Amino acid sequence: MTVVASDAESPALRALGIDVQEYAGYSVQEPLECAKRMAQALQTLLAKDKSLHGGMRLAIAIEQHTMSATLMMAAQSVLPYASRVPVDEDLSGLRAVKNTDEIAKIRAALALCDVAQAYVGQTLRAGMTELELWGAMRAHVEAHAGARLPMLADLVSGPRTAEMGGLPTNRVLQAGEAVIFDFVPRLDGYWGDCCATLFVDEPSAALKRVRQVSHAALRRGIDAVRPGVRASDLDAMLRQSVQDAGYEPYPHHTGHGVGVSYHEGPRIVSYESMLLEPGMVIALEPGVYVPGVGGARMEDVVLVTADGCEVLTRHLRAL
Repeated sequence: MTVVASDAESPALRALGIDVQEYAGYSVQEPLECAKRMAQALQTLLAKDKSLHGGMRLAIAIEQHTMSATLMMAAQSVLPYASRVPVDEDLSGLRAVKNTDEIAKIRAALALCDVAQAYVGQTLRAGMTELELWGAMRAHVEAHAGARLPMLADLVSGPRTAEMGGLPTNRVLQAGEAVIFDFVPRLDGYWGDCCATLFVDEPSAALKRVRQVSHAALRRGIDAVRPGVRASDLDAMLRQSVQDAGYEPYPHHTGHGVGVSYHEGPRIVSYESMLLEPGMVIALEPGVYVPGVGGARMEDVVLVTADGCEVLTRHLRAL
């Protein structure tokens, strides 16, 4: 196998026995034209392949939804008569089932999720702002990981929880409020994901029930996960659980795959016909959102096994 890679990426790829067509990712002697250099490396690579085929008409597999125009034009300039075959859906299906190494990396990313949730639960208090809580959590998780990390998050409190999510702000946490903390870190190229709804001191009975219904729907979904279950049926089951409790179904997905992207197949939504298979890693995150009361979303990540699933996140086990 030969791949195009920057000078920063190539050593790791060569260590895996992969032939690398290298290009300069950074230079002080030339303009920073990484896309142009990548295209030139691709042209060299394709020219090699073209000569092996004696000028035969070729088909090039492309990820059409993510391939840049620069790379598309580079491929076309070398192989103008080659047909281009989109493989986005094929790759999505392949990526949905993880191998042993991928599962290990996802476990490590999810362990950071558990660290973050534990810290937020122990640290939040009335009088601090959402941003203060986020900043303290980020510093704690990166110190635990021993590295700076890419990370995404919803961190909202009080009335904002009824709006599902959002970035942290300078809003001050008040006693009796809910805090939705949805944390998505990347470690060693793989993403984790988790969400919990926490309370600042003692909440109202109505707010407690909102969280209980969300958590009950999640547990019902986890119990239903096994090979052969259709993603759309799992979505319908969790939405119905929320509706049966007297609340409007949540206006977002029920779940999604996790891996090299933080949202990938299978999506747990109404249109997804994909059947669950062993090796899939999926997040389930039903929610309940009530204007004037607040909202809750509870999320675990599970690994589909031969006869059910294994819950990989641990942060909700005490509830």
